[in-house]
Amino acid sequence: MEEKVRFTFKEHERLTKAKDFERVFKEGRSLGGSAVAFYFVKNELSYPRAGFIASKKLSKRAVDRNRAKRLMREVFRLNKHRLKSYDLVFIARKGILQKKYSDVESDFLKLAKKAGILKE
Repeated sequence: MEEKVRFTFKEHERLTKAKDFERVFKEGRSLGGSAVAFYFVKNELSYPRAGFIASKKLSKRAVDRNRAKRLMREVFRLNKHRLKSYDLVFIARKGILQKKYSDVESDFLKLAKKAGILKE
């Protein structure tokens, strides 16, 4: 029987501590697209985890930064079942503000495939 896919984003699937982010930046590799860049490193868990960054360099307006983070969170939430056990840190790029969800998702999936973190 197939495993049931849950499209939730639970607390244990989030990177929240500074040391987790530091580990990903220090030990991980990075890839970047037009809307999103991300760092990734293998974790010892059986599921992927993610953290999100949208700096003031992206936009001075909090509403823009929050939209960028919402888009990235949604991409992760709906595609995490396709990812191997990695810790990811998403970084919003300027291009994300003009993109729709589908554009951000295709950008991420293309990069994830290139990185080799998608399950077969």
